[in-house]
This record gives sequence, C-alpha cells and structure tokens, in this order.
Amino acid sequence: MIDTEDMFAPSAKKRNPLVLVGALATAGVLVSGLVAFKHGAQQRSQAMMRARVIFQGVTVALMVGSSGVYANWLPASMKSEE
Repeated sequence: MIDTEDMFAPSAKKRNPLVLVGALATAGVLVSGLVAFKHGAQQRSQAMMRARVIFQGVTVALMVGSSGVYANWLPASMKSEE
C-alpha cells in the first residue's frame, strides 16, 4: 500500500533538463514556422514544420529514455508492489 504522506510530501524529483530544452526548442521552431507561414514564405514554413517534427521526436525519445533511468531513484514506497 502506498503511504499518502510519502505521495504528497515535497520531494526533490530528478528531471532530465534536456527534456525542457527540447520542449523549448520545439516551441521555438513551431513559432518560427508559423511566422514564416503568416508572411507567405511557404518553403521556409515547410522546412520549419519538418524541423519541428524532428525536435518533437527527439524530445519524446529523451522523455522515454530518461523515464527508465530516473525510475530507479524512486523511493521504495513509491514503487509498485509485485
């Protein structure tokens, strides 16, 4: 059984800072592509949207990859009992 005090207690969660960087990069490329689309630069807009897909894929891969690594640092009370 999971103790609710452990669940809601403030803890120092370890997070991958590269995921935040990837999310910000994805948002930046998206905004750049939308601005290019608004100004009628179809080629640049298309290139930015393709770059956005790449950045988004890398960010998701970082999230999935780091979830396995950081899961090992969970407190024993937070891990599911098998």
